[in-house]
Amino acid sequence: MVLQTIFRVLASLVSVYTFICFVRIILTWIPSLSYSRFTNFLARITDPYLNLFRGIRWLRMGSFDFSPAVGLCLLSVASSLLSHFSHMARFSIGSILSMIVELAWSLASSILTFILIMLIVRLVLILIKKDDYYSQSPILDQLDRSIAPLVHNISKTFTGGKKITYKSALIIASVSIFVVQIVGSLLFSWIATLISSLPF
Repeated sequence: MVLQTIFRVLASLVSVYTFICFVRIILTWIPSLSYSRFTNFLARITDPYLNLFRGIRWLRMGSFDFSPAVGLCLLSVASSLLSHFSHMARFSIGSILSMIVELAWSLASSILTFILIMLIVRLVLILIKKDDYYSQSPILDQLDRSIAPLVHNISKTFTGGKKITYKSALIIASVSIFVVQIVGSLLFSWIATLISSLPF
């Protein structure tokens, strides 16, 4: 009972810290508030944690930086685990590992969904305008610079390096990520079920 109470308190503390980190991230998007006294106070509390993820290269895709999202997701995972532990009558390694596997896939799936949405939006805009690039749009130019390396790397896998249009590359990348999400969901669900049935 004492252990469950400790887990409940820890889960609440992690949830509060997650919210503070979220507020800090949102305030960085508002130039007039980025350097306020309140934002500096939040920075002293949250930046030591958030900075742990900023140096990870694969969390950057062009101008998109997924490191804050990963930091928040890991805090949510920790909060969920602690909350789960506070409701468990008895602990088993299998159930704990199973939950970690499910939460890890949830994090990966969220990032894949965000990328897929960007690819589909870009593809729809190309289909509407019947043009591969929008040189007159700085927003779309920035989006293209962010997603183009990923799009071309995925499409190269299926075309053997043969040159194809940006539209075709977007279609291949979108379908590939969609398939990965479906297969990943089934695979991780099966792995989580298998691990949860472990007798220890």
